[in-house]
Amino acid sequence: MPFFLPKGNKLKKISVLFLMMLTLSCKSLMNTQEQPVHLIDGKTNTYMTTCSGMAETIGSCHQKAQKTCDKGYSVLEEKRDSSGVHRMIRFQCKG
Repeated sequence: MPFFLPKGNKLKKISVLFLMMLTLSCKSLMNTQEQPVHLIDGKTNTYMTTCSGMAETIGSCHQKAQKTCDKGYSVLEEKRDSSGVHRMIRFQCKG
């Protein structure tokens, strides 16, 4: 065994700790909280939602718009920042 690796029990403890941290970080990514859809203007049926973070995509924004609008929707504005982490759409329900 190379001299830089911990021996015996230390290696097991470090491995278990690493696996626990890996499992918890994956779990936090999988159990994300979906960001809500906000009604901006009730007269024109205009809504806004964000889908920021690593777990959601711009497709997540469009899925929320589809769930919100039974008869379809039109995208009024779609924004993505240069980092690719912050995304937003403003949309209007049809009909």
